[in-house]
Amino acid sequence: MQPVNAGYTSGGAAVGQLLAPNLADFVRTHRTMPRHPTHPRGFSRPALAALCDVSASYIAQIEQREKLSPSPEVVDAIARALHLTPAEHQHMHNLAEPKTSGPRTHAPMPVAQMRELITEDLYATATDLAPHLSGYVDERWNVLWANESYSRAYPRLMEVVNILIWFFLVPEAPRVMMEWEDEARLTVNWFRWHMGRYQNPQWALDLLGRLSSCEPFRAMYLAERVDFERHQPLMHLRDPDTLEPYSVRVQITDIPGVDAPFQWFIGIRYPFKGPPSLLDGPESHR
Repeated sequence: MQPVNAGYTSGGAAVGQLLAPNLADFVRTHRTMPRHPTHPRGFSRPALAALCDVSASYIAQIEQREKLSPSPEVVDAIARALHLTPAEHQHMHNLAEPKTSGPRTHAPMPVAQMRELITEDLYATATDLAPHLSGYVDERWNVLWANESYSRAYPRLMEVVNILIWFFLVPEAPRVMMEWEDEARLTVNWFRWHMGRYQNPQWALDLLGRLSSCEPFRAMYLAERVDFERHQPLMHLRDPDTLEPYSVRVQITDIPGVDAPFQWFIGIRYPFKGPPSLLDGPESHR
């Protein structure tokens, strides 16, 4: 397959292997986003250049991969001109001058080896939280272990292991996830953030390859959005058997006293606390 990205395609069609995050695509995509009413087609290169006090040719060099590491001052100027979020601003710095990758993320411990670090006490703690959801996940969103409540809430997740794969390649995901699109997009934005932060490690490139042919994933990935935290704690789900709605307050925290490359997922279960519109929206009938 020929690689494609937000700016370039093979044969005029958006098909093939998606590219890892890079500065050229990021700037081009955000520059050309509609900005109503004054710039319905986004900024031209000269317009963006004028806002950043650089030349249009300099912007072209960035977008054509000729200028890979503009100065932090130029990055800041472009971020301000494009009204980037704080996460997007930092992501642009990461792409322009990637940080040194840490061993826990760039060459992470295998899942099987991390599972050996889960002690009997940790198993018992997660088990005892039922009927609330509880489990252990690594920073790549691989589920290392989960209690019965967690496993039942996300059908087949323990089979595919990775939460990103579950969202896009497991048919049951949109059936039980009431805000599937929002939750999936958040997961994609997190994935893009980590790829850029850690210089596109191999584990992320492998996931990108597996998901490149999935059109919903492609659309979210090519939007060039990034994020690295939830903006509201409640996740709204349906029981996989009865389809009854309920809500979960999500907490992802480090494990006290454990120096291991995984975290504790806790989902406190409540009666449904979401907006009434979710009960009648199209996603409720998936």
